Amino acid sequence: MEGADTWPYRPHQSSRALYLFSTQHYKASLTATFNLFPEAKFAVVLEEDLDIAVDFFSFLSQSIHLLEEDDSLYCISAWNDQGYEHTAEDPALLYRVETMPGLGWVLRKSLYKEELEPKWPTPEKLWDWDMWMRMPEQRRGRECIIPDVSRSYHFGIVGLNMNGYFHEAYFKKHKFNTVPGVQLRNVDSLKKEAYEVEVHRLLSEAEVLDHSKNPCEDSFLPDTEGHTYVAFIRMEKDDDFTTWTQLAKCLHIWDLDVRGNHRGLWRLFRKKNHFLVVGVPASPYSVKKPPSITPIFLEPPPKEEGAPGAAEQT
Repeated sequence: MEGADTWPYRPHQSSRALYLFSTQHYKASLTATFNLFPEAKFAVVLEEDLDIAVDFFSFLSQSIHLLEEDDSLYCISAWNDQGYEHTAEDPALLYRVETMPGLGWVLRKSLYKEELEPKWPTPEKLWDWDMWMRMPEQRRGRECIIPDVSRSYHFGIVGLNMNGYFHEAYFKKHKFNTVPGVQLRNVDSLKKEAYEVEVHRLLSEAEVLDHSKNPCEDSFLPDTEGHTYVAFIRMEKDDDFTTWTQLAKCLHIWDLDVRGNHRGLWRLFRKKNHFLVVGVPASPYSVKKPPSITPIFLEPPPKEEGAPGAAEQT
């Protein structure tokens, strides 16, 4: 990305007591970065245990204007929380998501200086910086832009909030772009109003899957390629993620909390087909559900059992 300065920030020796928690280190790093480069409009944040794709800076160059032109955006991230080897396919495709992924991301200076810096958690609050940034009080309804195929890869297996088992289960099999010179497709369609038009187009063209089948079975999606399919799951209110969490478990994607959603819609790939999941009735896209379709409900397992529940029609 032209004009980007790469600068690793390390706290001064005499101030080490201020950096006992990573949250304080992030604040100090961001504040110092914008103070040292006062003309910079953005900061690109890269953790030391990340690898970046061959087109990482090209990806940012093609999308960063969205942060200036659309005030409904919170960040641009190189990481797709749900972008695994079996669920990501198109390196030219971008999404809007309500969560803040981190792991190689762009922060707008005005957002940091005017909103985040003044109320950044103090040391005694012991907040993880990323969890704090994901809170509704900070995000304020804004979304992040992410790629379908991640432009960063988390290789660290030892560190804060990380161990070998956790990495093996949730990070090792993330898809990582290796194609140089990818031209992102329809970037301006990621702006707020345009994205709604695009989502409605996708849902109108999507083939409704057979909801009598178990969505955890491979046969739930036909053995085709290049099609767009949609499934409707039960989601009684905005924070009802019971069925989604069970579906995420059986799809072997991130299931520890809810990520990668946009207004009750999730987008991913299965068998090289675009797979849309809509939460009914909470999502405004519920209007696309045919009257004959009953939303899928997946029962959570009893706590003493580890297997996902079977699909149930209600």
